[in-house]
Amino acid sequence: MTVSEERRLMAIAAVAGVAQNAIAIPYVREHGPRSVGDFFVGQIWSTVPGKFAMVDLILVVVAFHAWALPESGRLGIRLWWWATLVMTFTVGIGTAIPFFLAARARALRLAA
Repeated sequence: MTVSEERRLMAIAAVAGVAQNAIAIPYVREHGPRSVGDFFVGQIWSTVPGKFAMVDLILVVVAFHAWALPESGRLGIRLWWWATLVMTFTVGIGTAIPFFLAARARALRLAA
């Protein structure tokens, strides 16, 4: 991977983080801090499409972190995996995956 590929992945992570927070922050402001739970256990579970989306996201999170944890150990970037894990549950998996892939790309480039 090249520096430009790392930057492209970080740009995707940044755009995803802004987009996700542009939805979440106004909602939490309007409904209060306890509404954070709505993103995980709210009404989304009351419809079939909502259930499908949540199960899909849970599977993506589990599969990604099951791969990323040993990969981070192999590359010596476990700290970045921890950051990604925190990011998954505070911002979203759409931000966490490109962020980790950028950290991984950098580690691979520096090891070459």
